[in-house]
Amino acid sequence: MADLDAPPTGLAARRAALQAIAAVDERDAYSTLAVPAVIDHLDGARDRAFASYLAYDTLRWQGTLDWALQHVLDRDLGDVEPSLRRILRLGALQILRSGVPTRAAVDTAVRLARAAVPRRRATAAGGFVNGVLRALARRRDELPWPNPDEDAVGWLVLHTAHPRWIVEDLHRRLGAQAQAALEADNVPPGLTLRATGDRDALVDELRDAGIDAVADEHAPEAVRAPGGDPRRLAAVADGRAVPQDAASMRVAHATGAVPGARVLDLCAGPGGKATHLASLVAPGGSVIAVELYPHRAALIREAAARVGVDIDVRVGDATDPPVDGEFDVVLVDAPCTGLGTGRRRPEVRWRRGPHELRELADLQSRLLQGAAAHVAPAGSLTYAACTWTVVETEEVTARFLARHRSFELVEQTQLWPHHGTDGMYHATFVRRG
Repeated sequence: MADLDAPPTGLAARRAALQAIAAVDERDAYSTLAVPAVIDHLDGARDRAFASYLAYDTLRWQGTLDWALQHVLDRDLGDVEPSLRRILRLGALQILRSGVPTRAAVDTAVRLARAAVPRRRATAAGGFVNGVLRALARRRDELPWPNPDEDAVGWLVLHTAHPRWIVEDLHRRLGAQAQAALEADNVPPGLTLRATGDRDALVDELRDAGIDAVADEHAPEAVRAPGGDPRRLAAVADGRAVPQDAASMRVAHATGAVPGARVLDLCAGPGGKATHLASLVAPGGSVIAVELYPHRAALIREAAARVGVDIDVRVGDATDPPVDGEFDVVLVDAPCTGLGTGRRRPEVRWRRGPHELRELADLQSRLLQGAAAHVAPAGSLTYAACTWTVVETEEVTARFLARHRSFELVEQTQLWPHHGTDGMYHATFVRRG
């Protein structure tokens, strides 16, 4: 959370946060793109930090904020027009979870509300927001929070701001450890980079730039720092570093890629794992990257050029890859719920629902089916998904093994936020000769 000892009194940071939240809400933008796009226009590091905190945490705590607001509303929150609903959430976050004085939170929310509607409705909108937020401030200590001893799941739902179906899924799998995973999913991960050359030299370069960087034990190329904007780093612009979580780096290593290997990377956009694999198989190896969407294929080409590796990028459906022959290493980096990226993209937990799991698992199985046909004898096939639901992870692996007797499971790993990485699953199979 940003330093709020002396919160800004102006509207600029709050307006920017609201603009970013609206982009995520209305256009399904990713917060990792929407937030930087608007806060860059703010003057001063303090306002940028405050706006970033407001945007990300309003998205992160949406469920709990909605629950609290509903207790002081005389109508269903879903019936409140979206622009005012977002302002209420922004104000509720400041009242419930920050050091911002109530008066500042309410007064600025009222001004935002008046500007969000046609002028003829400005007074009514401001009065509505004022009344709701002041009622919340008065009653915040009386809200009926669940007792963790009597309703552990309900308490976790509100205490960690995750949908009930996610909490129930993790509670079944992890028991008491579910709380640690969910709480860690709310902690922004800071800056994680993959060094494309000498990791120690990259650490020294970042430290010289005033960034408290250290080598990350989760992967041999990983460097992490408490914060920093990768877009502003010369090392990233020049290709000496790639913004990437250590969990994704571990997937590349799990494939067993070695110099000289022939690699097929399916669902490869935007290219982080593809460029990593290209570095692992050099010299003498090759990588073909298949991506369904042309704009994501273009990102792979750009990433390869930036870090100086050769990748054969092809646009096509990975369930029937546009390639011939067999490969030493095949990676399926499958579309999934993306719940494991919640530290970076908190909105993902509210966008996904349990009804999507079976459909995604069927797609993931079809992708593995298409990939299996291109694995050479004694070659490896790795399945990766940045999520943790059983349906998308262990069940997909079990289904694949049941249908492909020529493959043997050699590794299966689930990483969790409380391990210090994204929530990434990966399983590697070897085709028997």
